Amino acid sequence: MAIKDLAVAFNASDNSKAAVRLAVQMCRKYEATLTGIYTHSPVKFEAEVENWISDDMKESLEKTDAETTATIGEAFKAAVKESGFDGSVEWVSPTGHPNDLLARSARYHDLLLIGQYSNPDRNQRRVRAEELVMNSGKPIIVVPVDYKVRPFTGHAVVAWDGSRPAARALSDAMQILETKERLDVVTVGAPGAPGGKNAFAQDVITYLKRHGINAKLTNLSAAREGVGATILGYCSETDPDILVMGAYGHARLREELFGGVTRHILENANVPILMAH
Repeated sequence: MAIKDLAVAFNASDNSKAAVRLAVQMCRKYEATLTGIYTHSPVKFEAEVENWISDDMKESLEKTDAETTATIGEAFKAAVKESGFDGSVEWVSPTGHPNDLLARSARYHDLLLIGQYSNPDRNQRRVRAEELVMNSGKPIIVVPVDYKVRPFTGHAVVAWDGSRPAARALSDAMQILETKERLDVVTVGAPGAPGGKNAFAQDVITYLKRHGINAKLTNLSAAREGVGATILGYCSETDPDILVMGAYGHARLREELFGGVTRHILENANVPILMAH
């Protein structure tokens, strides 16, 4: 199924504006609809506090919240207009727990894009990419806060360790990968080792080539800084359009090698990252 429906989490922050820039690029390429989503918690008070707040004060706070939501909506429209995008655009601002709402919303779109370290506001729980990808059932693209628009190079990188999350990410990214002229499948071995030791890595190359994708296997030895730094270092050298990787939770079997990779790459992203679990 072709990519035709992209959503972007937007809160008027710099990181969410970066996500809009990439989302617009992708919408142009795939002729897709763009939906901006601002999820926010409702105005509420503790029971003991509510008894002391007047109805006028409650109404004033609710009005302020509505005005803030409207302002963010206008900022989204302005960001899209600044990009020169003239395709189909929609805007929604559901009220509830941000992570839960975004995860639920992602299920009704092909992809959800979020900015690095997305955080609706200081009074609400941080929107975390790991939680979204674990709970949504859909792939998430995390966009570096300093992302600048440039022509797509037709190059992608897949981080591969043979695990279920890696396979899920590869499958979810196929609609994107099939449009690339170059695909590097990167495996990472233990520090000092000559390269990745995944016995099935070559099978992935065969699989991709059967889909008409020109894939190349690259085995790397983990840098002293770790697997995440090794993968990002490779991306820095090769400058792909996107990095595809599985999202790993805590306390999993591969924690010693890959468990911390998700967090490191999210915190130090230098390329858009498509994550799935």
